[in-house]
Amino acid sequence: MKYNGVIIKKIEIIDERLLKLNTLLPLQCDLLEQDFFLKSGIERTLQVCIEAVIDIAERIISLEDISPATTAFNALSKLEDSGILADAKRYKKMIQFRNFVVHRNEAVANEELVYICNNKLSDFKDFIKEVQRYE
Repeated sequence: MKYNGVIIKKIEIIDERLLKLNTLLPLQCDLLEQDFFLKSGIERTLQVCIEAVIDIAERIISLEDISPATTAFNALSKLEDSGILADAKRYKKMIQFRNFVVHRNEAVANEELVYICNNKLSDFKDFIKEVQRYE
């Protein structure tokens, strides 16, 4: 499978946003408590990255003529079933976070954002590596 422009653009979106998030590291809760817009920006940036992951998964499913996914996590599971991802469950927390932000419209705890930024941003890079290996 050769990537088309859609997948490449989505990877670029993730890379650009991760670069910006990394400038905040190590992130501290007190910074988020002091700056509502920073906190909101981090939430939105993570959401955009996760949406790009989902878009990449769905695009690969389409290109590989795999039956359509019924949910975002199902899309990742289909990539695992096809040998593209080693373990879709590894990325399930991403989808759960995105669902929480998008559908519940509640504030994300500062501690959770700090944990994600300080410890889980590498999951995005790992996803990209797995997808690129498959190319």
